[in-house]
Amino acid sequence: MSFLTIDRESTIRNLQDQFNALFQYLKIEFFSEAHAVGQLNARSKMIAASKKIGDIQRLPNIGMYEINADQPVSKFESDLEKEYGLYVQVFRKSGSIWLETSATDSWTLNQQNEEGRSLQEHFKTEREDPDAHDIY
Repeated sequence: MSFLTIDRESTIRNLQDQFNALFQYLKIEFFSEAHAVGQLNARSKMIAASKKIGDIQRLPNIGMYEINADQPVSKFESDLEKEYGLYVQVFRKSGSIWLETSATDSWTLNQQNEEGRSLQEHFKTEREDPDAHDIY
């Protein structure tokens, strides 16, 4: 069983690190507005990793969110919105960049992570840049 510990004093970076420890080829970014399933987020709406969770939540809930690696990305993202008031988007490693998983939100977290691992091996990138995103 894996959990994300969500508390108002933690930073976005802390939640990102917790998530990335579970899924090496995935990461999460936080946004100031929700996005529709299958749609991309505007980069201008991305929130800095130094922000505290309590400063960006739409709901004041805290707790332990149980991550099921076999749940679809869309469910993970909607759960965080509904339960904690957090607008999250999952990104998958693709070579030297991170791609939003919006076109494959129906895939499970495990499927996304495995695809990222496979792409990483294919591209054989040496160094990871967590701030390198696709251009959108």
